[in-house]
Amino acid sequence: MTRRLLPVVLALAALAALGLAGPAGASSAPAVSTAQSALNGATNDSCFSCHGVRGKTPSITVGSQQKSTYVDRARYERSRHGKLACNSCHLGFKPGIHDAGQTAGWLMTAKLTACGDCHADQFAMYRGSFHGNLVFGHSNGKAPVCADCHTPHNILTPGTVAFRQSERVLCARCHAQAEKTYLNSYHGKAFYLGRLNAAVCPDCHGGHKILPPSNPASTVSYQNIVGTCSKCHPGANRNFAGFLVHVDPSSPKSSVWVWSFNLLYLILITVVFTFGFAHSGLYIYRGFKDGLYSRRHTG
Repeated sequence: MTRRLLPVVLALAALAALGLAGPAGASSAPAVSTAQSALNGATNDSCFSCHGVRGKTPSITVGSQQKSTYVDRARYERSRHGKLACNSCHLGFKPGIHDAGQTAGWLMTAKLTACGDCHADQFAMYRGSFHGNLVFGHSNGKAPVCADCHTPHNILTPGTVAFRQSERVLCARCHAQAEKTYLNSYHGKAFYLGRLNAAVCPDCHGGHKILPPSNPASTVSYQNIVGTCSKCHPGANRNFAGFLVHVDPSSPKSSVWVWSFNLLYLILITVVFTFGFAHSGLYIYRGFKDGLYSRRHTG
């Protein structure tokens, strides 16, 4: 009896195994496909057949400016995102002429919302930052979004020399006065002269979660400034962290004390040099008058 039932039992076990393998295999296939869909695939060839040829790509109107849709493929593929498919950021786009349904809202999708699909933690920090509050709150369109700082199609790896060198320039697009005062500081002069480990903007103000100094959570608030300075200056105390960085000595609105001392310094320098020139001029005049510089002068 046992021998007669053995083939039946084996057959049922085989069917059960196939049944279990079927759903598992079916569920694993889309996962592989999804993982690979974001990678640079055949669709990129179609995209670059138009957008990678100079003179063939049309210009588009962004705001009030005309911009080219040309993308340097070699430069893109050397960038941090070089292995991604174009439509992993340009969501909904397909090869060929793009209709209105594909292009609707494409700019903010590619520059902002699509970034959160892969960078959820950074996107959450940005959303709670000063910049993010402007963009998602009452922005006038000038507040920076992800792609304004991380240049599209040429995203640099954070922490590299190239990225650190670009940070000051990126911030200066909106904060020209802050760049001026930064370059007048020790940090700015050191970095400009080649000391690449000197502090640049995000080292003090943070990267994705930039907050105003009045916010206690800010890296440059009164509560946190000592800790921020201590990252590069071990042993920094409250007096050390109280050093004024973004100060314009020519403006009393920046700092009355610094402006006053700068004014006194200029007055002192003017008086000293004026007295020096006057004294030297009178001395030379007296010398000529007394024949001090003539050959007949006997001393």
